This record gives sequence, structure tokens and C-alpha cells, in this order.
Amino acid sequence: MKPIFNYSLTASAILLSFNAFSSGLFLQEAIVANAGTTGAGDGVYTKSAAAMWTNPATMSSMGERKTTINALAFDLEMKFDDKNGSENGKAHSVLPSAGAFHVEQITDKLHFGLALGAVGGSSLDYGSEWAGNHLLEDITLTAMQLNPALSYKVNDKLSLGAGLQLSWASFEQSMGSITAEQDSDWAYGYNLGAMYQASEKLSLGLSYRSKLEHEFNNDLARNQTLSSGMIMPEIVDMSSSYALSKDLNLLASIQFHRWSHWDSTALNLNYGNGIEIQRDWDDVWKFAIGTDYRLNADWRLKAGFSYETSPQDDPSMQWVDLPVGEQYRYSVGASTSWDDITMDMFYEYADLGSVDMNRPNVNVNGTFDGRIHFVGVNFTF
Repeated sequence: MKPIFNYSLTASAILLSFNAFSSGLFLQEAIVANAGTTGAGDGVYTKSAAAMWTNPATMSSMGERKTTINALAFDLEMKFDDKNGSENGKAHSVLPSAGAFHVEQITDKLHFGLALGAVGGSSLDYGSEWAGNHLLEDITLTAMQLNPALSYKVNDKLSLGAGLQLSWASFEQSMGSITAEQDSDWAYGYNLGAMYQASEKLSLGLSYRSKLEHEFNNDLARNQTLSSGMIMPEIVDMSSSYALSKDLNLLASIQFHRWSHWDSTALNLNYGNGIEIQRDWDDVWKFAIGTDYRLNADWRLKAGFSYETSPQDDPSMQWVDLPVGEQYRYSVGASTSWDDITMDMFYEYADLGSVDMNRPNVNVNGTFDGRIHFVGVNFTF
């Protein structure tokens, strides 16, 4: 039975790293303040309370109070094209996601904010026929974060912010007759931010989110337990907004995701056996640009594009749980207001690229292709 349990351990890494909050599959759209621009300029965007997620210092420019509700649905598809003559694979899911954000002014210089958002989640079923079924059949992951924060207005140009990350994650996975029962875990971290109004036209922002680590102990058959961990990397965001004219704003962001410390995934059974999946990931850079254009007194139009580097380009180091490559996101949106309510609508397409995997030791050789469609609406009041 040892090979079966080794496969079970290997497959269980899926939920510990699929949607592992990297550029790999960090489904962050529910916590983006300006989704119509792929989140470009979120670290200085003050028209949505959701901007406090990227940079808590933005709260100092949100007035007496601001509330934003984000709601969206995403259509995720992953395909595997086998090169060894075995069955191809396909997994597909359509799921909702949401976020809620509120900012309140405490004094002339102090603001308090509270954010609750889904930072990851997926449910995929490749079935039992594809070439990698001995490693993975289906998985389910849910991850939420609660983020209370404070901002302080130093002067008319500079604001500072800080917050706590309270992260909850849950997962379960099955492979044939073997099932890793659902388990959940809390992890804790912090985030910091600064926003500087360089001129009437130019705003600059810098923020940092600390690494989070989740530990899971999933029950298996015959009173056995699987132990492993999931990490969310340190993230540095640099954002800017520049008013090209009274009607047109240019937005930009650069993010650094520190994945170079993720060398492997360790999986252990309670009776001592275990395996280690080698990762050897590199750090990831994300570049996003967007525009926000006032069409008339009632409508604003938005568009954005982002590119993310790949943390791993070696086919012999890829794995079925999280085949990762370069990512491209394209987004359009529109917003309108009535009374004190602003409604933002957006569509985004995420091209997860083609990723080659060649692992002869587990007889998996092929190419993964992935994409995501996002449709959402956000209300700010």
C-alpha cells in the first residue's frame, strides 16, 4: 500500500498550493478596488473603500465614511494535453466570490477600516480517467481574510497606515478511494502602507503585506492523518495615479511577490512516512496599467492590463497541483452614480498560459492550459 499512500500525499499538496495566493492562482479580484483596470493603481485609489486592502494609508483620503461591497462570479477552466498517449484532462468550475469594506473617520487625522474578503477559492474535478488521476481527481479550497486597519494623516501630502491580517483557510481533496477530509486553520500577519500626494496630478503609494503560514492536519482512512502547510508570500505594492487631463487618469502598479523562499512542499503522515515535492520557485513580479476616463457627467469608462512573471519555467519542476507560468489579465469596466451610490461593473479575462510538465517518475508528461473569466459589480456608498 505504500505507493498508494505516497500518491495520496502527493495529491494532497494540491489544496496546499493550488490557489496558493501567489501569482500562480491568486484570485484577488474580490478584494481589488478598481477591477476594471486589473487593479492598477489600487494603492492610491480612494474612490472605493476596498483600496484599504492594498494600502491602508488610502483611508485618510476617503472622507468621513465609505463602504464598498464587491460581488463577482468566475469561470475557471484548466486543461491537460497528454503527450504519452493517455487520456487528456479537463477541470472546470463556476463559483461566486465577494468582499466587504468599511472606512470610518475617528478624528481629523485618524481613520479606522475593516475589510473582509475572499482571497482564494476553487472547486475543480479532473475526473478519474485523465493521465494524472493517480495524483489528483478533485479539490476544494476556501480562503478568507479579515483585515482591520488604521491610517494617520501626517500632513496634507503624507498618510501612513497599518493593519492586521486574520486569515482563515479550509480544504479537502479526494483521489480514487482515498479522501483527505476537510480541515481548516487560522494564520496571522500584518500590513503597512504609505501614500504621498506629490502634486495635484500625481499620487504615489507604497505598501507591504507580511507572509502568512497555514498548517493543516487532514484525516485519512484507517485513523491516519496528513500534515502539511500552505503559505501566502510577502507582497510589496508600488502604485501611482496621474491625471493626464481633467477627464483621464493613468493608473499603474508594480508588485513583488516573494516566492524564492518556497523550495519544497513537505507532506507527512502521523506514523512517520512522508514525501517532499521540490518547487524551487523564483520571486514573481506583476506589472499593471490602466485608464479611468470620464465619458460624461454620468459615466466613467475603464480598461486595464497586467502581466505576471513565472515563478518556475522548468518542466521537470512543475507539478499537477499548481502548474505555473506567465499570466496576462485584460479588463474593461464602467461606473455610474446616483444619489450617494456608485456602481462599478467589470469584465476580466485571465490567460494562465501554457505550462509544460515532464515528470517521468510519476508518468506525467504534457501541457496545462488555463483561463478564467470574471464578471462583477461593486457598490460604494
